[in-house]
Amino acid sequence: MDKEKVADSLHEGVGKFAAEDSIVVNDAIPLFDISDYPKDQQELIEECNRRIEAANNKYRIAKFREDMFAKGLKAGMYFCTFDRDENLTSFEFNDETRQMLGYDGLEDLPNEFDSWVKTLVPEERDGIVKLFWDSVKMHRDLPDITHATYRMQRKDGKIIWVTGAGRFIRRPDDGSLEIYMGCYRDITAQQELEEYLKIIEAIGKVFNFSMFIDVKDMSYRMISTNEFVEAVPKDPDALQFLKNNVDSSVAESFRKSLYDWLNKDTILAAIEEHGSTTLEFYSEGAHRWFNGVFMVGDRNEDGSLAHIVYGCADTTDAKLQTLAQQKLISEFEAEIYIDSLSKIRNRRFLDEKLIYEPCHAVVMGDIDLFKQINDTIGHRGGDMAIQKVAEVLAKSVRKDDVVIRYGGDEFMMVFVDISKEALERKLSQLTSAVKKITLDDHPEVQLTMSLGGAYGTDLVNNLIATADKALYESKKTRDTYTVIEV
Repeated sequence: MDKEKVADSLHEGVGKFAAEDSIVVNDAIPLFDISDYPKDQQELIEECNRRIEAANNKYRIAKFREDMFAKGLKAGMYFCTFDRDENLTSFEFNDETRQMLGYDGLEDLPNEFDSWVKTLVPEERDGIVKLFWDSVKMHRDLPDITHATYRMQRKDGKIIWVTGAGRFIRRPDDGSLEIYMGCYRDITAQQELEEYLKIIEAIGKVFNFSMFIDVKDMSYRMISTNEFVEAVPKDPDALQFLKNNVDSSVAESFRKSLYDWLNKDTILAAIEEHGSTTLEFYSEGAHRWFNGVFMVGDRNEDGSLAHIVYGCADTTDAKLQTLAQQKLISEFEAEIYIDSLSKIRNRRFLDEKLIYEPCHAVVMGDIDLFKQINDTIGHRGGDMAIQKVAEVLAKSVRKDDVVIRYGGDEFMMVFVDISKEALERKLSQLTSAVKKITLDDHPEVQLTMSLGGAYGTDLVNNLIATADKALYESKKTRDTYTVIEV
């Protein structure tokens, strides 16, 4: 293994590892520069300096080991010795290490390398042990001082984070490793705080108003806020404070749904089942759309919810973008799916959008004696007849139903949900309405229409042939309708 591979091992290890160049040790210069470390770590570093400085002066004598453990250093320490072939000859903990890990005395946690191994988190154990031996094998290429942050497992099974510093002490004559010693302390609370702060920071960036809520009494801490929230009367209960926000700025049409949503039992049940619960609303105060969300903050040891997070995200830009996209789609569809003469749907819409959709009825119809109309009043008059008939048909159907110019003077109607009796009434009304159409400049022209319907729950495509057959029957007498039930 070369130096670069050791460096890779250090960086890719299970924990967080770093190293620094050796510091000249004498009575005046400590091993670590205290100013380089946060205040909450300086006490530990000072103790490390004192212990390692004492060891630096006495490592050649047998009394060194006794001095290492003589003082009541309030930090965990380890001490390893090696023979000239760099085989491990001893491994010891101090009492503070045992206390930190929840063990009671030497018999409970013997001074053995395997004792240290068993204190490592099982799924991380192999990686950290490998790192230890890699470091020993290549210690000559490493600085004297190394730093490590990793996880250990207490006797009771609880996982803790530890951090500390170690020092290689080499024999002066051949540079072989004689002693590897160091110290560490429990930084679980600090580590958890750092992770919590990262979460809080992330929440603050995502939500322009957010709260960290204690489930037990619904007290809360503000994570992020805005001018509209600041103007709202405060309340110690998170849900009441949120209701105050609703009263202050939310559009009235959204208030009832928000009041119903802001119920503790409802929120907790939704979070347990889905992980979160959300509701969109419009703020009249801000003139913006928002999405409120409750989600898991953290849990108690028994798995129950300890804290939940409320966040409010501005969704206005995304909503406007969606509306703009819908408008573009609508304009696109108007261009390709609307018949330019009749202003209703065209045959392309049928073929690309509707042909394989289910429905209850398909109706085919055409204007009676349309060729005669064209021959009498010209094609402009014929175009006007088509436009007038299309307008009557379009006004006669509901929103979900569709009227299509099938081709020439032929039309199609698709009814999504209709009874046979209602369909027959509809067709009767249509034949009457068409007869009332008056063409500008040609009041003498009387329009009539023949209609044929196929009734039955099926795909549009499967009902067209039956509707054509029904239309053929109507055309025998004209100005009437025929319905065939499939």
